[in-house]
Amino acid sequence: MRSSNRQYLVSVDHLRAYAAVLVLLCHGTLMISPYLREIPNSDPHGWLYTENPLATMVLEGHTGVALFMVLSGFIFTIGTLGKDVHYGRFLGNRVLRIFPLYIALIILGVGAHKEGAGLLSVLQSLAGLGNLPGSLNLGAVSSMWWAIAVELQFYLLFPLFSRLLTKHGPLALLKVLAAVAVIRTLVWASADGSINVNSMLYYSLAGRIDQFLMGMVAAWFFVHHRERFQGLLKVGIATALVTGAVWAFNQTHSFHEGHATRLLWVDVEGTLWSLVVLTYVATFTSTGLVSRAVAKVGEMSFSVYLLHYMVVTVIISHRWWIELTGRPVVDAFITATAAVLPITLVAAVVTFHGIERPFLGWRRAYLLTDRPKAAAHPPAPKAALVSPR
Repeated sequence: MRSSNRQYLVSVDHLRAYAAVLVLLCHGTLMISPYLREIPNSDPHGWLYTENPLATMVLEGHTGVALFMVLSGFIFTIGTLGKDVHYGRFLGNRVLRIFPLYIALIILGVGAHKEGAGLLSVLQSLAGLGNLPGSLNLGAVSSMWWAIAVELQFYLLFPLFSRLLTKHGPLALLKVLAAVAVIRTLVWASADGSINVNSMLYYSLAGRIDQFLMGMVAAWFFVHHRERFQGLLKVGIATALVTGAVWAFNQTHSFHEGHATRLLWVDVEGTLWSLVVLTYVATFTSTGLVSRAVAKVGEMSFSVYLLHYMVVTVIISHRWWIELTGRPVVDAFITATAAVLPITLVAAVVTFHGIERPFLGWRRAYLLTDRPKAAAHPPAPKAALVSPR
């Protein structure tokens, strides 16, 4: 792989690291703060609200999952645009990337939580349907597995979307996105208020497919018009837009209250994060020491994502939180930053090198033929060597 391509992958790993840390800080702050003392500015669900836009990026840090989805669509498309994908090898590489750590957690989690496990639930989770009723319920061990299911479901569709994008351009994917939005709105309206907003839009491909597709569209623009998105000012504007949107989401209590605007939010969130990805990756190509250190966290982000919820639960069960300010939300954030994050990173180093990394070398090239009309500049990196997170 050429050094220029390696630089772009480093930038992608920066964003993976940011997404993983954002989710970690969100869960740490929201889960630990109720144990400190009664908290003002929270709803009956324990959700927190603030007028500080930067603080909302932590309190609504679940938006990091949307960034992960956008990045998956983006990086796979960078590697496959203009080429045919060998479907079996593509899926095989995804299995090698996801399943070693996933299966290890299933085996250990089932051993500890037999009451939440059965043969059918194990098979359902292994089949990529872990976000549906009946899947494994292993407490903190399985709390983050729904996102694995959504990713696996997207992988089944990606080669088709990749061919559409290569042959017809981004308009084809935007038409798919529009059709999905229309059907989703009709389903929402016909249910007459009986739909659980998060089940439909947060935990399922029905609400996340937009973010994958927007990541693919962003990759097309990166390949063909990268220079138009370069510049610190453009990165700053994109970052400010997503921060402002997340702040507005928090102020309207949208996560739990089930507003119809959530139908639009999935597209707003995906579009703004795709703009952040596009401008950041087009602009930042540093490979210095700090850059490589952050990228290493991004490389291990799958382990960070799957392990951090258990770390938070351990800290709560042992009452290992840090009380410095007497302000529960601030102290919970400090605990997440000073305790949850470093412990999770240490654990992630062990699981990444002990379980994930040995299987990465087994992956095979899955790109078949070049399509001259979609030639990229610079040459696309080999997607077979790139992990989804």
